[in-house]
Amino acid sequence: MFEDHVADKSSMVELKDCLEAREFGTQRSRNIFNTIRAKTIKAERHGRDDLLVQRYFEEACAKALFNFGRPSAPYDPDAQFWIIPLAFQLAHKLNLSENLIVNLITQD
Repeated sequence: MFEDHVADKSSMVELKDCLEAREFGTQRSRNIFNTIRAKTIKAERHGRDDLLVQRYFEEACAKALFNFGRPSAPYDPDAQFWIIPLAFQLAHKLNLSENLIVNLITQD
């Protein structure tokens, strides 16, 4: 949903590909998080508030993707519960309707 509205699509594309390949708990899913975390730190250091919500959303998605594989050393156990609130924040930041998110999470 957000991929067409952000300047840097690379992490979202990686997350989507990893999800579609069902690579839960794999080294690839861990590497995606590490890449996103490096981007988050860079955005924080450079005061890029315009990117931080996107990075936080991507981090939550990456952590959840990794944790779905039930690894022996998971990320924060509540990571998946941050996805929806951060999606709302990112939608707001991108001037997208919150109804888009509501419609996605209420689909059958």
